[in-house]
Amino acid sequence: MVSENPCNKAWHQSVNLGRFSERPCDFRCHTLRYGMASNRHCNHFRAFTLIELLVVIAIIAILAAILFPVFAQAKAAAWKTKDLSNFKQVATASAMYVSDYDGAFMMSNRGGLCSQVIGWGFQPPDAVPGVVLYPYTKNTEIHACPVDPHRSEEYRINEHIKEVGWAKPINADQRLYALMVRSNIGYNYAFFSPWRYYGNPRLCTSGTVTESEVTNPSATMMFGDSIWYRDVPSGNISGGGNWVVETPCWEDENNVPLRPINKYAPGVGDDSLFSYPNGWKVATASVNSDSWLVYGGLWPMHNQKSLSNIQPGLKDGQLIIINADTSAKSVPINRLTQGCTAYGTRQNKGNRTDPEKFIWDLD
Repeated sequence: MVSENPCNKAWHQSVNLGRFSERPCDFRCHTLRYGMASNRHCNHFRAFTLIELLVVIAIIAILAAILFPVFAQAKAAAWKTKDLSNFKQVATASAMYVSDYDGAFMMSNRGGLCSQVIGWGFQPPDAVPGVVLYPYTKNTEIHACPVDPHRSEEYRINEHIKEVGWAKPINADQRLYALMVRSNIGYNYAFFSPWRYYGNPRLCTSGTVTESEVTNPSATMMFGDSIWYRDVPSGNISGGGNWVVETPCWEDENNVPLRPINKYAPGVGDDSLFSYPNGWKVATASVNSDSWLVYGGLWPMHNQKSLSNIQPGLKDGQLIIINADTSAKSVPINRLTQGCTAYGTRQNKGNRTDPEKFIWDLD
């Protein structure tokens, strides 16, 4: 008589006890797993072939090629949303300030004696928009664009210390001032608070504008994404932001200074106007010390496209702006020169050609 296979017998016993329902060979694999027995014929697993491995790797590579750009776009969209949120907070603070100060907008520089403040954007007792808005925002981080590679507050403070020669440690007023001078939210100072230089002893200060002087608040730019500098020769942005930005055009079609510049311009005003010479700078083939003014100190922080074929580090794209009605939105960088002959070469910059399209002035 042929004796029963011990494995089958053990399996039948296990089934009767309710422990297994697998076939004998599967049972042998269970016994192998738990150290009860071994059987070289129960190997149900085999290694991948080289072709199979290459197919899996190819599939992973294809998925990565599809998904990585999607992730990058999602990250860029998140940064843009955060930047827009920062601008909206400054817009709200601006509305509160204007309400508290009888309709007057912030001064670009409160200023003081030039011997004390050195100039515009150097040190207290001068105050810039971010400083006077701080009691409303209670936040310095919103002034750093999330895509600016130099958004670190300590970096910006140290850069300003090097610029003005402060001794360390600095006090709280100096710290706040340095951060707000290097704010990426740049003020349209030419039309909301033109720089003024006058008196004896000399004052370095700025003018003021009220709500009633802005004809179309929803179409008048007050703030925009800004930069401090562009490195030579790479053209990369550096230094943080800039508390003020430069208009591409200062005069109307007849070479008459626009409001409120006309109150301070030589020949038509009190001759106290002070500004950067020549406005926006044409992008030359190589980067120089004026290249940060290629967009008047503004910069397309979002949806960037390289223009390195024109100038190293140059970008096209979009930036966030705040209008005088305190609305915030994203616009293409070329929107800022519409209705204007940008890149003027005279001291008084370019000329406005279409008041409906030009978003800088108060008309």
